[in-house]
Amino acid sequence: MDLFIFDSIEQDSCIEGILKKNNTEILKNVVRFAETEGVTDSSLREYVAALLANSKNILSDIAQAGGSIGDDLYRVAMMDMEQIYKRLFSMPMKYSPSGNDPGFSKEYKESIRALTEAKDSGELLDRLIMHYRRLGCGNSAKYVAFKYEGELIGISDVDDQTFDTLLGIDYQKNILIDNTKALLAGKRANNVLLFGDRGTGKSSSVKALLNMFASEGLRLVEVPKTFISKIPHLSEELSKKPNKYILFLDDLSFESHDNEYKALKVAMEGQLRAHSDNVIIYATSNRRHLIKETVGDRQGSDFHVNDNIQETLSLSERFGISLVFSSPNQKEYLNIVKSMLLAHGIEMDGDIEKQALVWQMNYGSRSGRCAKQFVAGYIAKQGG
Repeated sequence: MDLFIFDSIEQDSCIEGILKKNNTEILKNVVRFAETEGVTDSSLREYVAALLANSKNILSDIAQAGGSIGDDLYRVAMMDMEQIYKRLFSMPMKYSPSGNDPGFSKEYKESIRALTEAKDSGELLDRLIMHYRRLGCGNSAKYVAFKYEGELIGISDVDDQTFDTLLGIDYQKNILIDNTKALLAGKRANNVLLFGDRGTGKSSSVKALLNMFASEGLRLVEVPKTFISKIPHLSEELSKKPNKYILFLDDLSFESHDNEYKALKVAMEGQLRAHSDNVIIYATSNRRHLIKETVGDRQGSDFHVNDNIQETLSLSERFGISLVFSSPNQKEYLNIVKSMLLAHGIEMDGDIEKQALVWQMNYGSRSGRCAKQFVAGYIAKQGG
């Protein structure tokens, strides 16, 4: 084949096997693909469809960035697709995978299935362009959650946390939902700092947002502290994608000598390049001002002390929204336990209440996390 747009797929060993009629090479690749990624019984066609969906090329670059596909580009792409459909999609090879879930998003699996079922080259090309526009291309199209370590690493087993079990944070929840809806609607959304006592639902709230809005194009990218300096590069990369992204900085705090907080200041406000409309930062921390103060920060001349204080405040003030999460009082804590038990069909009684309070005293603080761990322990003890 002489492909112009999708020429990268010609380097694939399975495609070479098809063109050279090497059945051993074909079967080896198709079986491996079907058992790790397959979602249909048409494994060879799906293999080719997945290659196209994950092929980085000029068509995918333009489509996922929301650009228009010119007539000439479409015509050249169609020339490629006619060859691909005739020579690769026409092979009648079936293989039923074992049914293991590859961990891809529902939207990705539906799109791959639609590509595989295309009835002709024109339908295949149109569905492929729609795939690029809706989901993007490559690894970023397959998952709804990622960890960033210089590249996006997909997370297949996403925490199923919802707001249903996060009680006593209605105000915080509503602010987060409204801000996230603004992001999804393409409106100006704020970076958010969630701070307060440990175990009060800060990280869980961010995970709940993903599960609430993943079907609407929300994606979550966990960025470790060591990669904060790469956020401008990551934001630029994500700006070319069709989805909306929350960069998740969990359990954030800095020493005064850390360079990462300066990098975060620049990433949030201070770089020359305009901010990406589809990327915002949600950070959680146990402290309001993120930077730990020392006795030395409060010593010296008034100017020196003021400079230190201003530097300490400068990062947290760059978050447009700051939400405080406080530990519940005893009544609220018991209500959380009661609600969690009811979800498992268990009625709270005086004995359980006493056990919950003893658990809380041993835990060291009242929090939603403490309640969740008590309920898990109680149910396990009952043999549930």
